[in-house]
Amino acid sequence: MNLEKREIILREIQYWRRSKVLPEQYCDFLTNLYDDEAGVKDSNPISLRNLQQGSIKVWLFGFGIISLIFLISLYFSVFPWPLQLATALCVLIVCYGYSYIYRDRNNMISLVLAGIGSVLTLGFGLWLIALHDLDPDFWRPLLIAGCGLLWVVLGFFLRISLLHFCGFAFWALLYAGFFGQQRPDASILELELLYLPLCVLMVWLSWLLHHRVNGVSGVYLGVGVSLWIMPEVDALLLRQDFPQWVSLILILKIAAGLALLFIFRKKWITWVTS
Repeated sequence: MNLEKREIILREIQYWRRSKVLPEQYCDFLTNLYDDEAGVKDSNPISLRNLQQGSIKVWLFGFGIISLIFLISLYFSVFPWPLQLATALCVLIVCYGYSYIYRDRNNMISLVLAGIGSVLTLGFGLWLIALHDLDPDFWRPLLIAGCGLLWVVLGFFLRISLLHFCGFAFWALLYAGFFGQQRPDASILELELLYLPLCVLMVWLSWLLHHRVNGVSGVYLGVGVSLWIMPEVDALLLRQDFPQWVSLILILKIAAGLALLFIFRKKWITWVTS
């Protein structure tokens, strides 16, 4: 309950008290109830109300956080590598940990913290690879695989669909890169056989889990839909010398996918919303 609604309700309680429409004891009970709710809401140390009251602890806390961010940004490159790794892990644990804490209290703050932690995960990884002159052909795919695994797991437990989807997207990128190196001259038929079984698997998982696990069916359906057009995207963006008629196949598959989604809309909407 926000502050304006609380004040309106308390004014109405005072009116009932004066007009004696409600018993005095019941009015006291309602007043204490809404005061307790306000106290619970104000327990958040970074709320706008606490900032407006000028709490020195809140402002010192904010100053410390900002100073720590600048300290890490300026001196991270001169830290020894164990301290660099420990610093990165601590920052990520704080971001994802508080995202979990605020998951039920304030969903927006939880999403923002999870997003910051995800960007920092990738950023710290690329920064460490560049600082230590590591072989990018080995470490970047390893970083992509690690980020994908982390985001799939955290997206599942935190019930953040976008984070969960991004984890599968990174795995699909790694999958495409690996087979692009192994089979650079693959035909469009081989690419279809490479991705379409995974598409069927993800759609099947979406159906299988929609009444067992909440919040993942829509993610798996989205991954399956993305894999449906992935062969053509792979051919056009990640490979060379493919004919232009592949673009026509992509348009036809998009049309066919939309038609299937329309025909079976009552089923997959039930999966997503369950």
